[in-house]
Amino acid sequence: MAASWLTKRWCSTAATVTSKDTRWQRLINSRAGVWCRGLLGDYKEACREVLLGARDRPLKASVYLSLLGGMYAGYYTNPDDSSFETCILETSNRLALLSPWIRSGTSDGHVQNLVKMRNECRLRYASLGFASLTYYTDYDPVSSLYEAQCSAISVPWAELPKRVVDVGFAGRWWVLDRKMKDYDINEEEYRHLSPSLVATVPPSPQITERNEKLHQDSWKAVVMEDESSTSESVQTKVETSGDAKQMSSSV
Repeated sequence: MAASWLTKRWCSTAATVTSKDTRWQRLINSRAGVWCRGLLGDYKEACREVLLGARDRPLKASVYLSLLGGMYAGYYTNPDDSSFETCILETSNRLALLSPWIRSGTSDGHVQNLVKMRNECRLRYASLGFASLTYYTDYDPVSSLYEAQCSAISVPWAELPKRVVDVGFAGRWWVLDRKMKDYDINEEEYRHLSPSLVATVPPSPQITERNEKLHQDSWKAVVMEDESSTSESVQTKVETSGDAKQMSSSV
C-alpha cells in the first residue's frame, strides 16, 4: 500500500495539467520527469566544462587521460588466482624436465615452496583493481584447529607485506618471472671459479653458430669409399701425370 502510494506520488504531475495534454507530456511534467531532466542537465553541463577545460589546458587533460587509460589497461589485464596457479604448474613442469645438477637452486626452491603452500591451501589472492597480490597464511581456512579459527590470535594486517609472495600486473606475475630467470643454470657450479674465469667474455654468436654446425656434422654418418674405385682413381691420376710429363719433355 505504501509503495503504490509513493509511486503514484512520484509520478504525479508537478503542475496543473489540462485535459488536452497527452500521456507523454504528463510523464515529462511529472515529478520523476522533472528530476530526470535536471539530472541530464547537470551531466550535460559537467561534460561541457570538461571539454572546455581540456581545450584550455591540453597538457593536464593528456595526463589525466593517460592515467585513466593506464588504469583501464591495468584493470583489463589484471591476472586472477587461476592464472597464478597455472603459472606455478607450468614452471614446476619446466623445472621437472631438467636434471637436478643443472637446475637453478633459486628457481627450484621458490617454485617448490609455492607448490607446497598451494597443496596445503595456504595461498590467498587479493585484487586491487588494476593489480593483484598473492600472499600466504599459516593455516587452511577450513581447518578446525583453534589457532586457525580464533580471531584474537590471528595474524594482523600489518604483517601482510611480509607475507606477499607475488605481485600481478599487466598480465604477469613479476616475482615468479624474476625467480625463473636462468632457471636452467646451476649457480653452485660457478661459485668456486676463479675471478678470471667468471669475468670471461662469452663467445660471439658467430662462434656459437660454428660450434653448433660442427656438433651437427659430428652426428652425420661416415661415408666409406670402395677400395677398387679408390685404386682406379689413383691409377688414373698417375697416368694423367705421366702423359703430362711426356708432353712437357717433347716440347
